[in-house]
Amino acid sequence: MPKAVIDSGTMISLSSTCLMNIFKNFVKHNNIDLMVSSAVARESVWRPITNKRFALNAARIKHAFNDGIVNVVESTDEVRLLEGKILAIANTCFSTKFGPTKIIQQGEAEALALAKINEAKALFVDERTTRSLIENPSRLKQVIEKRQHTRIEADTKKIKEFRDLFPDLKVYRSVDIIAFAYEQDLFDHELDRGKLELEAALYAAKYAGCAVSEREITEYLKKK
Repeated sequence: MPKAVIDSGTMISLSSTCLMNIFKNFVKHNNIDLMVSSAVARESVWRPITNKRFALNAARIKHAFNDGIVNVVESTDEVRLLEGKILAIANTCFSTKFGPTKIIQQGEAEALALAKINEAKALFVDERTTRSLIENPSRLKQVIEKRQHTRIEADTKKIKEFRDLFPDLKVYRSVDIIAFAYEQDLFDHELDRGKLELEAALYAAKYAGCAVSEREITEYLKKK
């Protein structure tokens, strides 16, 4: 059974776009042992469920927990220790003349730590930075420079140290889950299996916060 860890952003993207049933079908079909940290559970369920504006999304995610689709894993001392190490490395990979640039948050670091300790092969996260730091740090440097309108220095040793922690980890977004589910004919009982439905679902995830460009969505549609 393949192991994977999911971050709050991905679950929120899927729940807020009413695609949780497709997500559940995907996890069941691929027999994924899907984990989430207790901190992420608090962020995506227990805190927002008390807010009327976000309660429905939180309730949908809570149902996925109760249905055994996502397993909530308590943070251990080992996880917290590795989380601190990940934050320390990642947030010193790039710097400006004013000092290091913070690029990942505690929740993402905890998800990475959980994946490392549990030997997960996949991480589901919608935020661009974590994926780019693992897969394409040069591109990430360009993005940060454009965002901050200043020159960025990259510490190649720190970047290598970070990437060496996750040599086999593959990072996917909610749009990837949707595309995989479409390929595996898992839209049943939720959407028709057509390109219009796929495009609508991909754009819904984009507008819900998933970091995906229109060019990438066009490429998805060309492949189908």
